[in-house]
Amino acid sequence: MNNSIELPSGKIINIARFIALIPNNNIDSDYQLILEGYPHPIKLETSDAQHLKTILQSKQNTITTTHQSTWNQQEQIQKNQKAMAVLAQLMEQDKNMSDEESRERQEIFESFKKRMDAERPQGQKLYSEV
Repeated sequence: MNNSIELPSGKIINIARFIALIPNNNIDSDYQLILEGYPHPIKLETSDAQHLKTILQSKQNTITTTHQSTWNQQEQIQKNQKAMAVLAQLMEQDKNMSDEESRERQEIFESFKKRMDAERPQGQKLYSEV
């Protein structure tokens, strides 16, 4: 995605790399623009800084508006009803599990952990210290 803009002075910058716009009291320039990956601040005239502020503000408003209009919490909860029902059913089954089945599952999991760690190099074990 191209996020390059041209400022009134003719400078072209990529605002996707924007970090900060700092007022400067030096005579040379009114603002310093800091961009990600650029080793030094870029000197900006007042007109460039004002133009950049306007663009950044409009982009922020667009992002906020887009985010709010694309996700609806109630809609998402409605979409998740089937998955939530399945999860509730699985949780209920686990509550009603017999001691014997619970021990079997524990043994299977212990076996799984040993197999997983056997395949991993020393110092990168997931389940054991060895």
